[in-house]
Amino acid sequence: LLTTSTAFAQRNVILIIADDLGADYCAFYENHLDTVNMPNVRMLAGRGVRFTNAWSNPLCSPTRAGILTGRYSFRTGVGNAVGGADSRVLDFNELTIPKMLKAFKKNNIATANIGKWHLQLATPKSNLMLPNSMGYDHYEGNFLGALTSYVDWNKVTNGVAANCTTYATTETVNNAVTWIAANRSKPYFLWLAFNAPHTPFHLPPKELHSYQTLSGTEADIAANPKLYFKAAAEAMDHEIGRLFDSLKAFGDWENTDVIFIGDNGDDANVAQTKGGAKGSIYQDGISVPFIIAGPSIIAPNRVSDALVNTQDLFGTILEIF
Repeated sequence: LLTTSTAFAQRNVILIIADDLGADYCAFYENHLDTVNMPNVRMLAGRGVRFTNAWSNPLCSPTRAGILTGRYSFRTGVGNAVGGADSRVLDFNELTIPKMLKAFKKNNIATANIGKWHLQLATPKSNLMLPNSMGYDHYEGNFLGALTSYVDWNKVTNGVAANCTTYATTETVNNAVTWIAANRSKPYFLWLAFNAPHTPFHLPPKELHSYQTLSGTEADIAANPKLYFKAAAEAMDHEIGRLFDSLKAFGDWENTDVIFIGDNGDDANVAQTKGGAKGSIYQDGISVPFIIAGPSIIAPNRVSDALVNTQDLFGTILEIF
């Protein structure tokens, strides 16, 4: 599926992870049901390959651990959401994508993880440096699994925690664009993990979505969770579009491979099929959108029915570099 073309002197990779977004809400999948308007993500399919038989773990921490290490949960020990009952954390001695990139070309590939981490506990405070200890030059984002509020949350930047009141989806892209601008003299790998559209369901800033009649009250959110879920996913797509515009302005669009995935199926409150939700190993609990787009793709605008899973990204990303 990938080419070894050397047409571009520098190759970058951005991995975008949507939180709790199954393939059934994606209109660019044949088995979609109710859908979210995501034109920027959908555009990737036209310049890449879309996988129709792609699976993740049924929960976020195991999926993330599997991508970062290329290993299944029975090997990493991360089989549940970190912080949950009987959960284990990812051992900081694991071999990771950024560690491998440093071994391949020491100090010549910039690496960052921006957004949700959710692979270790936030205590003791020294744990907040674990993303950096595991190979990343830069970490900036929500260390734990879920935000208490998208507009009042705790952001960790290279081990230092501080309160952030910028809408989390927007802040994630702000941080990504700033980091890319400062590091684009090198090839770069960016792991960009949104919290959206994970709970808490909420009303995003009005300029980011089309659901302009929503009130945002607790009662309305409780009565119409799907509408707020869809608004948050639309807002994420809007900000992904802003990231893409920045790549084009920097001159990096044509030499950057973009990978888009969901980490597991939809939250049970918005699941569209009985039993097919996050936490379930039924199809819709583990079937996720999975697109790879960019200069490494042979014959873009293609659909593949190959059996793939999110662990495969470990080897794929290393192969691209």
